[in-house]
Amino acid sequence: MADVAQHAVDLSQALLVPFAAGFVLQRFLEIADPFTTAFIKDPNRKKLVLAIASLIMGCAISGWGQVHIFEALGHPFSKTGIGPVLEVLSSGIFISAGTEGFNSVMKFANYKKEASKSDAAAKKSKVDAKDLALVNPQPHQ
Repeated sequence: MADVAQHAVDLSQALLVPFAAGFVLQRFLEIADPFTTAFIKDPNRKKLVLAIASLIMGCAISGWGQVHIFEALGHPFSKTGIGPVLEVLSSGIFISAGTEGFNSVMKFANYKKEASKSDAAAKKSKVDAKDLALVNPQPHQ
C-alpha cells in the first residue's frame, strides 16, 4: 500500500511542470479572451481560434521548453523517427488542456490508488481468516 501512495506522489511530482505550463497557458487565454471577443463576434469561431492558439502554444512550450509528459512519467518515446514529434504533440495537447488535463490524470491515479487499497484490504482479510483458523481451531458444532 505504501507503493501506491508513493506512486501518487511520484505522479504528481512528474506532472508538476506540465501542470504549471498548462495553468500559465489557461490563465493567458483567460486574459486574451476579452480581446478576442472584440475581434471575433461568432462564439464558435472564437472558441475554435482559442483552441488552436492553445494547442500551438502548448506544442511550443513542449518543444522549446522540453516539457514532455510521457518522458516525465517514465515512458519516453524513441529518440529517433516520429517519436519526438509524437512526444511534443501529445505533451502540447496535454498542456493545452490547462488544469483540466492534470486533474483528469490525478483523478484516474486516485481511482487506481483506491482500487489498490480495496484489493489489498480484501486479500488481507482472507489471509487473516485462514491464519486465525489454523491458530485457533473451532470444534464443529
